Amino acid sequence: MTTKHSTTMRNKRVGGALAAALCALALTACGTEGRGEVTAGAAMAAKPTATPTPTEARPDPMDDPGLTFEEQRAAVAFMELVTQVAAPCEEVAEDLPTVPSSLPPQRPVPVPAEPEGPRPRPGASEVPVPVEDLPPPADTAWNFDRVRQEVELGEVEKCAALRHGSRIAKALDGTGDPTAAHVEKALGEIGYNLPYRLHGPVEAGGKVEFTLDLRGGELCLDGTYDGTRTTFDPYGVHPAVYCTDVKRRG
Repeated sequence: MTTKHSTTMRNKRVGGALAAALCALALTACGTEGRGEVTAGAAMAAKPTATPTPTEARPDPMDDPGLTFEEQRAAVAFMELVTQVAAPCEEVAEDLPTVPSSLPPQRPVPVPAEPEGPRPRPGASEVPVPVEDLPPPADTAWNFDRVRQEVELGEVEKCAALRHGSRIAKALDGTGDPTAAHVEKALGEIGYNLPYRLHGPVEAGGKVEFTLDLRGGELCLDGTYDGTRTTFDPYGVHPAVYCTDVKRRG
Protein backbone atom coordinates (compact mmCIF):
# COMPACT_ATOMS: atom_id res chain seq x y z
CA MET A 1 0.00 0.00 0.00
CA THR A 2 2.77 2.43 0.86
CA THR A 3 4.55 1.87 -2.44
CA LYS A 4 1.42 2.21 -4.56
CA HIS A 5 0.26 5.32 -2.70
CA SER A 6 3.67 6.97 -2.94
CA THR A 7 3.90 6.14 -6.65
CA THR A 8 0.42 7.53 -7.33
CA MET A 9 1.08 10.77 -5.47
CA ARG A 10 4.46 11.14 -7.13
CA ASN A 11 3.05 10.64 -10.62
CA LYS A 12 0.29 13.12 -9.88
CA ARG A 13 2.71 15.82 -8.78
CA VAL A 14 5.22 15.21 -11.57
CA GLY A 15 2.48 15.06 -14.17
CA GLY A 16 0.86 18.26 -12.98
CA ALA A 17 4.06 20.26 -12.79
CA LEU A 18 5.30 18.95 -16.12
CA ALA A 19 1.98 19.65 -17.81
CA ALA A 20 1.91 23.19 -16.44
CA ALA A 21 5.44 23.84 -17.61
CA LEU A 22 4.72 22.39 -21.06
CA CYS A 23 1.61 24.56 -21.34
CA ALA A 24 3.56 27.66 -20.37
CA LEU A 25 6.31 26.72 -22.79
CA ALA A 26 3.84 26.37 -25.63
CA LEU A 27 2.26 29.75 -24.88
CA THR A 28 5.63 31.47 -24.83
CA ALA A 29 6.66 29.83 -28.09
CA CYS A 30 3.44 31.06 -29.69
CA GLY A 31 4.26 34.71 -29.32
CA THR A 32 4.42 35.81 -25.70
CA GLU A 33 8.15 36.60 -25.85
CA GLY A 34 9.16 40.20 -25.67
CA ARG A 35 6.54 41.19 -23.06
CA GLY A 36 8.87 41.70 -20.11
CA GLU A 37 9.17 38.04 -19.04
CA VAL A 38 12.90 38.37 -18.38
CA THR A 39 12.23 40.74 -15.50
CA ALA A 40 9.14 38.94 -14.20
CA GLY A 41 10.76 35.53 -14.37
CA ALA A 42 13.95 36.56 -12.63
CA ALA A 43 12.61 35.14 -9.36
CA MET A 44 13.02 31.63 -10.72
CA ALA A 45 16.72 32.16 -11.33
CA ALA A 46 17.31 33.10 -7.70
CA LYS A 47 18.06 30.43 -5.14
CA PRO A 48 15.40 30.23 -2.41
CA THR A 49 16.17 32.05 0.82
CA ALA A 50 14.64 30.29 3.79
CA THR A 51 13.19 32.28 6.67
CA PRO A 52 13.08 30.76 10.18
CA THR A 53 9.28 30.53 10.40
CA PRO A 54 7.30 31.13 7.20
CA THR A 55 3.64 32.08 7.62
CA GLU A 56 2.45 30.18 4.56
CA ALA A 57 3.53 27.48 2.12
CA ARG A 58 6.70 28.09 0.14
CA PRO A 59 5.87 29.20 -3.43
CA ASP A 60 6.77 26.90 -6.29
CA PRO A 61 8.77 28.86 -8.88
CA MET A 62 7.18 26.76 -11.61
CA ASP A 63 3.90 28.54 -10.82
CA ASP A 64 5.37 31.93 -11.78
CA PRO A 65 3.40 33.11 -14.86
CA GLY A 66 6.25 35.41 -15.85
CA LEU A 67 8.91 32.77 -16.52
CA THR A 68 11.05 33.36 -19.56
CA PHE A 69 11.11 30.95 -22.44
CA GLU A 70 14.53 29.64 -21.40
CA GLU A 71 13.40 29.18 -17.77
CA GLN A 72 10.31 27.25 -18.87
CA ARG A 73 12.40 25.02 -21.11
CA ALA A 74 14.86 24.36 -18.26
CA ALA A 75 11.99 23.50 -15.89
CA VAL A 76 10.51 21.03 -18.37
CA ALA A 77 13.90 19.39 -18.90
CA PHE A 78 14.43 19.01 -15.16
CA MET A 79 11.01 17.43 -14.59
CA GLU A 80 11.62 15.07 -17.50
CA LEU A 81 14.93 14.07 -15.90
CA VAL A 82 13.26 13.35 -12.55
CA THR A 83 10.60 11.27 -14.30
CA GLN A 84 13.08 9.32 -16.42
CA VAL A 85 15.38 8.48 -13.51
CA ALA A 86 12.47 7.11 -11.48
CA ALA A 87 10.77 5.26 -14.35
CA PRO A 88 12.65 1.92 -13.90
CA CYS A 89 11.87 2.03 -10.17
CA GLU A 90 8.15 2.33 -10.87
CA GLU A 91 8.26 -0.62 -13.26
CA VAL A 92 9.96 -2.78 -10.62
CA ALA A 93 7.48 -1.68 -7.93
CA GLU A 94 4.52 -2.63 -10.12
CA ASP A 95 5.91 -6.15 -10.54
CA LEU A 96 6.36 -6.74 -6.79
CA PRO A 97 3.82 -9.13 -5.21
CA THR A 98 1.47 -7.51 -2.74
CA VAL A 99 1.70 -10.56 -0.41
CA PRO A 100 5.02 -12.35 0.30
CA SER A 101 5.09 -15.68 -1.57
CA SER A 102 6.62 -17.41 1.47
CA LEU A 103 3.42 -17.09 3.49
CA PRO A 104 1.31 -20.29 3.62
CA PRO A 105 -2.04 -20.17 1.81
CA GLN A 106 -4.85 -18.93 3.99
CA ARG A 107 -7.84 -21.20 4.60
CA PRO A 108 -11.21 -19.60 3.94
CA VAL A 109 -13.09 -18.81 7.13
CA PRO A 110 -16.66 -20.16 7.08
CA VAL A 111 -19.32 -17.51 7.48
CA PRO A 112 -22.31 -18.57 9.64
CA ALA A 113 -25.60 -18.55 7.82
CA GLU A 114 -28.18 -15.97 8.70
CA PRO A 115 -31.06 -17.42 10.75
CA GLU A 116 -34.30 -17.85 8.84
CA GLY A 117 -37.37 -15.86 9.67
CA PRO A 118 -37.76 -12.34 11.03
CA ARG A 119 -35.22 -11.06 13.52
CA PRO A 120 -36.52 -10.65 17.07
CA ARG A 121 -37.10 -7.13 18.28
CA PRO A 122 -34.53 -6.01 20.86
CA GLY A 123 -35.57 -6.58 24.43
CA ALA A 124 -34.63 -4.61 27.51
CA SER A 125 -31.13 -6.09 27.47
CA GLU A 126 -30.70 -5.51 23.74
CA VAL A 127 -31.16 -1.77 23.48
CA PRO A 128 -29.19 -0.49 20.45
CA VAL A 129 -26.14 1.56 21.33
CA PRO A 130 -26.29 5.01 19.72
CA VAL A 131 -23.55 5.72 17.17
CA GLU A 132 -21.14 8.41 18.30
CA ASP A 133 -20.79 11.55 16.24
CA LEU A 134 -17.87 11.62 13.82
CA PRO A 135 -14.84 13.57 15.06
CA PRO A 136 -14.45 17.10 13.69
CA PRO A 137 -12.12 17.48 10.69
CA ALA A 138 -8.43 17.83 11.47
CA ASP A 139 -7.00 21.31 11.81
CA THR A 140 -5.98 22.48 8.34
CA ALA A 141 -4.45 25.78 9.43
CA TRP A 142 -0.85 26.44 8.42
CA ASN A 143 1.55 24.86 10.87
CA PHE A 144 5.21 25.15 9.95
CA ASP A 145 6.36 22.78 12.70
CA ARG A 146 4.04 20.09 11.33
CA VAL A 147 4.86 20.39 7.63
CA ARG A 148 8.62 20.61 8.20
CA GLN A 149 8.77 17.12 9.71
CA GLU A 150 10.66 14.54 7.67
CA VAL A 151 8.38 12.42 5.47
CA GLU A 152 8.78 8.67 4.98
CA LEU A 153 9.94 7.84 1.46
CA GLY A 154 8.20 5.14 -0.53
CA GLU A 155 10.08 2.31 -2.22
CA VAL A 156 10.00 4.02 -5.61
CA GLU A 157 11.64 7.18 -4.28
CA LYS A 158 14.24 5.20 -2.30
CA CYS A 159 15.16 3.49 -5.54
CA ALA A 160 15.18 6.82 -7.41
CA ALA A 161 17.52 8.28 -4.79
CA LEU A 162 20.05 5.53 -5.49
CA ARG A 163 19.82 6.17 -9.23
CA HIS A 164 20.30 9.93 -8.83
CA GLY A 165 23.22 9.29 -6.49
CA SER A 166 24.82 6.95 -9.00
CA ARG A 167 24.55 9.54 -11.78
CA ILE A 168 26.12 12.24 -9.63
CA ALA A 169 28.90 10.01 -8.31
CA LYS A 170 29.79 9.01 -11.87
CA ALA A 171 30.16 12.68 -12.78
CA LEU A 172 32.10 13.73 -9.67
CA ASP A 173 34.03 10.86 -8.08
CA GLY A 174 37.76 10.97 -8.72
CA THR A 175 37.69 14.33 -10.47
CA GLY A 176 39.44 16.16 -7.61
CA ASP A 177 38.96 19.89 -7.02
CA PRO A 178 36.54 19.90 -4.04
CA THR A 179 35.27 23.40 -4.72
CA ALA A 180 31.73 24.74 -4.99
CA ALA A 181 32.32 25.92 -8.56
CA HIS A 182 33.55 22.51 -9.70
CA VAL A 183 30.60 20.67 -8.11
CA GLU A 184 28.02 23.11 -9.47
CA LYS A 185 29.45 22.78 -12.96
CA ALA A 186 29.45 18.96 -12.79
CA LEU A 187 25.86 18.89 -11.54
CA GLY A 188 24.77 21.27 -14.29
CA GLU A 189 26.35 19.14 -16.99
CA ILE A 190 24.15 16.16 -16.07
CA GLY A 191 20.91 18.13 -15.80
CA TYR A 192 20.75 19.34 -12.18
CA ASN A 193 21.02 22.97 -13.22
CA LEU A 194 17.89 24.68 -11.91
CA PRO A 195 18.98 27.21 -9.28
CA TYR A 196 15.85 26.80 -7.15
CA ARG A 197 16.30 23.00 -7.15
CA LEU A 198 19.91 23.21 -5.97
CA HIS A 199 20.78 24.50 -2.49
CA GLY A 200 24.49 25.22 -2.38
CA PRO A 201 27.05 23.94 -3.18
CA VAL A 202 29.01 25.32 -0.24
CA GLU A 203 32.53 24.54 0.90
CA ALA A 204 32.93 23.34 4.50
CA GLY A 205 35.94 21.68 6.11
CA GLY A 206 37.64 20.76 2.86
CA LYS A 207 34.44 19.25 1.46
CA VAL A 208 31.57 20.51 -0.68
CA GLU A 209 27.99 20.12 0.53
CA PHE A 210 24.84 20.51 -1.54
CA THR A 211 21.14 19.66 -1.43
CA LEU A 212 19.04 18.71 -4.45
CA ASP A 213 15.28 19.14 -4.53
CA LEU A 214 14.16 16.17 -6.63
CA ARG A 215 10.51 16.36 -5.68
CA GLY A 216 7.98 15.00 -8.06
CA GLY A 217 6.87 13.33 -4.85
CA GLU A 218 8.83 13.96 -1.64
CA LEU A 219 12.48 13.20 -2.47
CA CYS A 220 15.32 15.49 -1.42
CA LEU A 221 18.98 14.49 -1.47
CA ASP A 222 21.88 15.82 0.59
CA GLY A 223 25.31 15.26 -0.98
CA THR A 224 28.89 15.70 0.21
CA TYR A 225 31.90 15.60 -2.12
CA ASP A 226 35.44 15.35 -0.66
CA GLY A 227 37.45 15.47 -3.88
CA THR A 228 37.52 11.68 -4.18
CA ARG A 229 34.01 10.35 -3.63
CA THR A 230 30.46 11.55 -3.05
CA THR A 231 28.18 10.43 -0.23
CA PHE A 232 24.41 10.86 -0.16
CA ASP A 233 21.57 11.07 2.32
CA PRO A 234 18.01 10.92 0.88
CA TYR A 235 14.93 11.98 2.83
CA GLY A 236 11.31 12.95 2.31
CA VAL A 237 9.95 16.50 2.50
CA HIS A 238 6.44 17.97 2.41
CA PRO A 239 5.84 19.99 -0.81
CA ALA A 240 4.95 23.15 1.15
CA VAL A 241 8.50 23.69 2.45
CA TYR A 242 12.06 23.71 1.15
CA CYS A 243 14.38 20.72 1.48
CA THR A 244 16.51 22.82 3.80
CA ASP A 245 13.51 23.53 6.07
CA VAL A 246 12.98 19.90 7.05
CA LYS A 247 13.57 18.78 10.62
CA ARG A 248 15.44 15.50 10.28
CA ARG A 249 14.68 12.52 12.50
CA GLY A 250 17.10 11.55 15.24
